[in-house]
Amino acid sequence: MNINRKYIIIFGTLILSLVFITGAVTYYKERKEINITDNLQTGTVISFSQNYPANHKEFSNFVQFCGRALFSDAKALRDKQVKEIVCVIAKTDVTNSFVPVFFSLDSIISFKPDIYISILADLKDVVGKFDPSLLGEDKLYFCSISEPSWTDPFVLEKELRQTLIFSKGDISCAEVSMNKKIFTAFSGFVPQAESLNIRKYLVDEQTVSDVMNKQSFSEIKEILKDHPIIWQMEKPINL
Repeated sequence: MNINRKYIIIFGTLILSLVFITGAVTYYKERKEINITDNLQTGTVISFSQNYPANHKEFSNFVQFCGRALFSDAKALRDKQVKEIVCVIAKTDVTNSFVPVFFSLDSIISFKPDIYISILADLKDVVGKFDPSLLGEDKLYFCSISEPSWTDPFVLEKELRQTLIFSKGDISCAEVSMNKKIFTAFSGFVPQAESLNIRKYLVDEQTVSDVMNKQSFSEIKEILKDHPIIWQMEKPINL
């Protein structure tokens, strides 16, 4: 009787331990899932209705999240000469909702078509790597080429005067103030193509005017080829 009672106590203790461990693991997974956004959103979890921004507010929230992630002290970004990330909106297993997550750009081998992403790079890192003396400038001018075309429609509405859309790609130019934290960002659905190629050029004010007044993609590429590429990204797309 005492022996049976002893085994019952031991068995009961093991069951309670198992329940506790399972509960702890579940809680940890939940907190890990939620903390992806908690730590970057001052305690508020951003959620989306689907795996892409459906309106201007969601788009703004997504870009803000990505910006905070880029300038955070995330382990994946430590000791990087240039901070670069890719953001996506993923469905969680725990809450069955959509939340933003990010990865370092160099950890991404390839993209999948039709997935909504945002690619960001710390522009001061980019400029500093190219020429540290330029960090003392009040403002600089940049033009970017994305091939093929894939720019998000919300971006186009916001930056209509700065973006040109062609069948072969997107062109954007801007004057950028260098006296604050600033990032370069590209957002949209990954296109149905072999690869996604983005190049950012350092230009001058006149070149910005020349580019934005051209009506030909090939003419713009001809103009920009004489200017330095200070940042570029190319990833294959798995069709």
